[in-house]
Amino acid sequence: MKYDNDRLGAALKLYLGTDPLPMHMPGGKRNPDFVSPAFMRDITEIGGFDNLHAPSGLLKDMEDCAASIWKAQNAFLSVNGSSALILAAIWCASILNPDAKILTAMNCHLAVWNALELTGSTIVPLMPAFDIGLPFAGHVSPSDIERVLARDPSVKTVIITSPTYEGVISDTDEIFRITRKYDAVLITDCAHGAHLGLDDSFFGPDAKGDLVIKSLHKTLSSPTQTAVMLRAEGCPIEESLIRRGLDIFESSSPSYVLLGEVSKCLAKLSSKAPELLRPWEDAISYAEQNLTGLRNFRLWQAPVRERSKFVLTGMGDRLFEYLRGTFNIECEASFPSHLIAMTGIGDTVESMKRFCDAVIATDNALDGGYVESRFIARPFPRFRMTLREASRSRLLCEEVEPQYATGRVAGEFIYGYPPGIPLVMPGEVITEDTVRVLTRGDVHLMLGGGRTYKGLIPVLP
Repeated sequence: MKYDNDRLGAALKLYLGTDPLPMHMPGGKRNPDFVSPAFMRDITEIGGFDNLHAPSGLLKDMEDCAASIWKAQNAFLSVNGSSALILAAIWCASILNPDAKILTAMNCHLAVWNALELTGSTIVPLMPAFDIGLPFAGHVSPSDIERVLARDPSVKTVIITSPTYEGVISDTDEIFRITRKYDAVLITDCAHGAHLGLDDSFFGPDAKGDLVIKSLHKTLSSPTQTAVMLRAEGCPIEESLIRRGLDIFESSSPSYVLLGEVSKCLAKLSSKAPELLRPWEDAISYAEQNLTGLRNFRLWQAPVRERSKFVLTGMGDRLFEYLRGTFNIECEASFPSHLIAMTGIGDTVESMKRFCDAVIATDNALDGGYVESRFIARPFPRFRMTLREASRSRLLCEEVEPQYATGRVAGEFIYGYPPGIPLVMPGEVITEDTVRVLTRGDVHLMLGGGRTYKGLIPVLP
């Protein structure tokens, strides 16, 4: 479906041009004394502008356009980010198979674990692979997934992340074939891969799954907090159940400011995606060619990876601060072992030249040579209770020194941030390996809710 004239944007412009008196929300009433120009299009679900919870007009056209762009059966928009879509997807899977277990990759985002806590689902851990010399988790193995599904028919949902925060891509084609073989639902968190499937020759094929969730803002031109969920043909979760899930987790007052920008993004992609992507692709190719031969850092490259990200292993925190303080360049994230710099559809060769020149200048200014990265090995978890059971006892938590936590049951999330991947979850038994990870001193740790981790482990009685 072609959506090349930004229908929602055109309708908003036409409507507001008639100077209607808004006797409805929001309370700013387009009064310039209270409302900035960017929010003059902030309306509610008035006549002619559809309803995101039951779209049948302008917003349904946008969803159909998204489904066409990414070759899906259906698409569902979100102005609550990918997190709301992940929550809805897992809730739907738990309704479809209420007593089933969920095979969950242990490098999934915190939103996944929040959903599993809400549903009370039983988790079967799926450990991703790791490569020696890399400080982050690798792909999830299709054979590991098949092994679990073959021996345990009570596992009816599989949740994976591809690409990961660092750009690791798993073989979702093969994984999807396996989950279909065993009648399991595959939910793929593809939040960092909104651009996958738009130009297979450069970025590679799209992620597969019964439900695939993409953040439109991470690499494309839509604003922060916008996302889309794609439903594949043959998905056992019916559209009506997904709409019910979105009723729960999507705002009942969706922002038309955000939806208007989604409309603009989809219109551009629908009309000229390959041409639109070319300057960005040229910028990425330029950086890939110019970030080789560094003395203190190494550009991570692999045969299968997500090309829009640049992961520089080495003294990540030091490079991050140097780029920020000396060159006014703000990168996505840093760790003692590596730095992540994200590109997006708005990047050009000029912006990448500025970035590359700064990295090269920093590399020349530093001494010490390349420091080998250390992998943060998240221990294989053993759960004594479900996340929901543990959360109900959270008020009884006590905080203890790490040496006294072994054998106790964790009462809080402790996760590496960014991106928000738990190293400890409520209901999990603390082991000596767990304590070793938490006391390494080179991991950025937070407690659930974004609170500072101060070295004490919350445990249940």
